[in-house]
Amino acid sequence: MDYLMYFFKCFLTFFVIVDPPGNLPIFIGLTQRLRDELRERISKRMTIIALSILIVTTVSGGLILDFFHVSINSLRIAGGILLFIISVDILLGAHGREEYRKRAEESADVDSLAVFPLALPLYTGPGAITAGIVIYSQASDLISRLIVVASAILVYVIVRLTHIYSGLIIKLLGKSGADIVAKVLAIFLAAIGVEFVLEGFRAEFA
Repeated sequence: MDYLMYFFKCFLTFFVIVDPPGNLPIFIGLTQRLRDELRERISKRMTIIALSILIVTTVSGGLILDFFHVSINSLRIAGGILLFIISVDILLGAHGREEYRKRAEESADVDSLAVFPLALPLYTGPGAITAGIVIYSQASDLISRLIVVASAILVYVIVRLTHIYSGLIIKLLGKSGADIVAKVLAIFLAAIGVEFVLEGFRAEFA
């Protein structure tokens, strides 16, 4: 196995789905009324929770599939369809994200904001969890499995950095710039989803 190429595949998949630049304006919108120290606490807590959820579900996903008697090919097909739907949602609008923002503004507990909607479902949603399980199932040895975990960690390090430098990034990109980045990444996400579906059908009918 070409470990470098596998790393890029894992990293790109996680990066596109988690979408640090695209979700940054939402993070700022949800926390802009809070003090800097509260925003920092929410960012740290959210990053740890989101990463933990993704790693646990990625590594233990095979056991979950066995428990529910679901094949990995079925998950590939379902996950690919789900990723494609998510990419269409990103391209056509973000009504769900706006709803999350409204709910968060009504919440008096700032720590709960780190869990919902930031960690779940914004930064670690069904798409990321499904992709993690599928990618991990493709890992053929210990090194490739470690690459999957390392790729996820690196993506959330980037998420944390975007929060630290959120003010500067928003000034540089502007809201329209962040939206453009999110939509470009969504095209790649759609392609990844289609590839998952094709892989599932090829393996199932081989």
